[in-house]
Amino acid sequence: MSEAQAESGGPNRTPRSEIRPAVSANRNKEPVLLLDLSTSMDWGAADEYGPEWPDSGSRRAIVIAALHGLVRVLEQEDSEAAAEQADGSDELGGLMTHGFANHHVEIGDLNSSNIERRLNEIKWGGKTYIMPAWKAALADYDEEFGDRDPDEQPTMLTVVVTDGEADDWREFEPVLEKASAKRVFVVAIVGHGRKHDATLAAYQQAARKNAAQDKFGKVHVEVVSFDAVTNPEEIASDLITLVS
Repeated sequence: MSEAQAESGGPNRTPRSEIRPAVSANRNKEPVLLLDLSTSMDWGAADEYGPEWPDSGSRRAIVIAALHGLVRVLEQEDSEAAAEQADGSDELGGLMTHGFANHHVEIGDLNSSNIERRLNEIKWGGKTYIMPAWKAALADYDEEFGDRDPDEQPTMLTVVVTDGEADDWREFEPVLEKASAKRVFVVAIVGHGRKHDATLAAYQQAARKNAAQDKFGKVHVEVVSFDAVTNPEEIASDLITLVS
């Protein structure tokens, strides 16, 4: 195995050889990030009782570092980002991001200039209610692309980064099951232990139900486990593969 494909993590870590782009390269896509801000994101990535935030081994620290790598690549592909930042502001352009915990947090566009500040100035902590963030992301997409002909609308590629099953899972599960070629989901699960494994199983079941309702058996929900992975560069590389 080459150094670029070096793999770490626990027994449920998704093999890197199985990770592939969630949307084919010939289709236009609009990535959006739903980021888990719940309290457990402060816990250790490889041990629930391990080093907590702000330690570099915490889930929160590892995810933030990994998102740096993802954002760098995505903003290079964002043809509108340069124009949006032409006035010297770093507030616009990049990866549209919504946070979720007890409430939805509108984080906005993440780019190399503002990612550290934005992710450290918001309030982290609470439970895991994802539906308000999903609804806000969908409203943003519809506002930007809703007036286009359906054939000209890009695929909405929603990347969910989380470490636990949503508290409003009963509402979110049907959203995943109804995913389509125009509504694709990538679910990246960090952390370790029984809660991680239960979360992984729940999302995998939703992905199977999604494939079962597609007349061609295609999967529009990609679920990736980063079980006990503590190397942010490894996570960033896999996320880049998924959204490329």
